Amino acid sequence: MKRTRCIAVAAVAMACLSLSVEARAGSSTCSTTLTRANLIRCALDASLASKAERQGLEAAKGRQEAASPVLPSNPVLALSGARREAAGQGPVFNWYATLSQEIEIAGQRGARRRAADAEREAQEKAIAVTDREVAAAAWRAYFEVIAAREEVRLGEMLEALTGKVAVATRAAADKGLVSGIDADVADVAHALRVQERLRAARREEQAKAALLSSMGFEPRRELSVEGELVPIAGVEAFAAKQDPRAVDDRPEVQALEASGRAYEARASMYRRARVPNATVSVFAQNDGFNERVFGVGLSLPIPLPQPVGRTFAGEIAESEALSRRSQTEADRTRRALRLDLTNALAAYASLRAQNELFAADRLGRAEQSLRAIASEIEAGRLGARDALVSQQALVDLLRAGFETRKNLALGSVDLALASGFPLERGAP
Repeated sequence: MKRTRCIAVAAVAMACLSLSVEARAGSSTCSTTLTRANLIRCALDASLASKAERQGLEAAKGRQEAASPVLPSNPVLALSGARREAAGQGPVFNWYATLSQEIEIAGQRGARRRAADAEREAQEKAIAVTDREVAAAAWRAYFEVIAAREEVRLGEMLEALTGKVAVATRAAADKGLVSGIDADVADVAHALRVQERLRAARREEQAKAALLSSMGFEPRRELSVEGELVPIAGVEAFAAKQDPRAVDDRPEVQALEASGRAYEARASMYRRARVPNATVSVFAQNDGFNERVFGVGLSLPIPLPQPVGRTFAGEIAESEALSRRSQTEADRTRRALRLDLTNALAAYASLRAQNELFAADRLGRAEQSLRAIASEIEAGRLGARDALVSQQALVDLLRAGFETRKNLALGSVDLALASGFPLERGAP
């Protein structure tokens, strides 16, 4: 028996140690490398917005606990004593004891519990909405970093290739084969590529700083961001299955509907509070000259009409108005979600069609042609002006291919958010 117990204790200890090591390893990974696999987990762990919403859930649980007591107040025990003395009689000690308890008779406790339950449900849905928005922001920041890094690489390549063209054109101009104006134009084209590369490097630093800041790190910290500029897997297939009219299961709508139910339950609670609470009491006393008295009592407050008394008319009107507002907001959110899904589907289909125009083989041929321009000028097979026109067209093609891939990746985030894709679960 003792051996079995020891084995069980050891197993529990090993499990706890394993979880602790895994948690530390996950935290360490977030601080050194970000990938598709750990991006969302790291973002949610560091998100102050998600943390605030979870603290709001703790507050909602506290309100639930506050609404759970059966009695509206604690029993009241009243004790008093007096010394009575009359002519011809000795002094007598009189005492009085009363035990009273307030009782709700109109179901106020049930209304309070319904309101607290609805508030907790609304807060749970708000957490889901916030987590999804945090995940979407993390994906956007991640893709911006990857895109900026690729843009720097593209800029470096274009800078090097246009530099070779500028050198070849200047050499031809020195030999009198082409006009000096063509050489100056080639130099300007090269300078523009250098400027674009510098801008891309600045955007890379800014995107990386924004990602680090969202993860709770120092913006200047060294952090490896790994991955490719490809859309989130499974988003398009998921969105295609969604019915634009079926948005009632979205947490954005459910949170507002739960808030409406909470306000309605609170209005019901105030209406029930109009019914006065009865106070039942039992008492015992030693009165007069050692006269023992026992009895029971019942007391009820006398309600007076407002504004003389308190009928909770304002609180009821406010809660009912807020309930109607929540329902209206839910209807507005349904309408917005349907429109967002329709627009996101159309936008993503357009981006995908554009991306297909810039196939890998077409971009590869454009890069090869761009690399060959300088040698073609040196061999005299391509005029300087024609070379500059060809160079600009090829550069535009390569940049357009990059921009399309970037927009497609970011468009997958927009489509995921519009279709209700569970971004908070991480990469599929």
